Amino acid sequence: MKFFPCLVAGIALACPDARATVLNLTNTTVAGNAPNTMVSTTGSTFRGGWLNGALYRDPSVDGSSGSGVFRDLYRVSPPNGNGNVIENGYNRPGVMDSSVPNGFDPYLKFGELIQDASQSSYIFVIDINEANNATDRYLSVDDIKIWVGGTTDPSPLPTTLSGMMTQLGVPAYDMNPSGQQNFVMLDATLSSGSGSGDLFLFVPKSFFPANTNPNANIFIYTKMGSYTGAPGFGAGSTQEQVSIPGKSIVGNSTTSTIQSGLPSVPEPSTMVALLAGGLLAFRRRR
Repeated sequence: MKFFPCLVAGIALACPDARATVLNLTNTTVAGNAPNTMVSTTGSTFRGGWLNGALYRDPSVDGSSGSGVFRDLYRVSPPNGNGNVIENGYNRPGVMDSSVPNGFDPYLKFGELIQDASQSSYIFVIDINEANNATDRYLSVDDIKIWVGGTTDPSPLPTTLSGMMTQLGVPAYDMNPSGQQNFVMLDATLSSGSGSGDLFLFVPKSFFPANTNPNANIFIYTKMGSYTGAPGFGAGSTQEQVSIPGKSIVGNSTTSTIQSGLPSVPEPSTMVALLAGGLLAFRRRR
């Protein structure tokens, strides 16, 4: 899969090298990796960092007020239940470890993607749904890949990652290009509860092909639970879910903007002015 230039709001940035990166969005040091923290232009500190030109950040956002809706796409769960720590799948029912419960809608079209307030990036959300206790609170996100496909699904749908990379369309974003293995460390106790989201991913619009048909399918692959550098980051028995915001993120106190001129993947100790305003990020009650 091609390695994409690091662009945010149309500004070319220095890309990270090919070494594996552990992006620690917990509040404790993990296997020598200190928490990655950044600061917004309003002065609020948040957990976040860059991987291959996209921003990964925690759900705490300036100005959010506690209402709104997510559009849920799919869930992934460990195969054969608890004890099988790695789970992966994409937004089609019954493929790999994915499922689509009642109320979920996996058939995401390009024209349905939600932009941030700057209109520079599309927003994706992961809710890890892990237990809020000492042993099961953590989870690693090991891979996120996004493709732009045709107006109809491939038939049959690919059931392996290699098949996905050749059948799902044009690659738009890859967390692990060129043989990398990056990880994002999450802690379920740091979000406001199940359904509020544990990870927000901002992918620049410039990564998507120009003049894409609004009806083109968007495929989002996720893999979680394979990090072994510290205990406790495998998937538990709960189902993780992948979503997008259910409406545009705009407004006076509920805006979220990726600004230009920022470095890629800051070092853990670097505090970078990044986001202005806040992100409305809440989920329907279940």
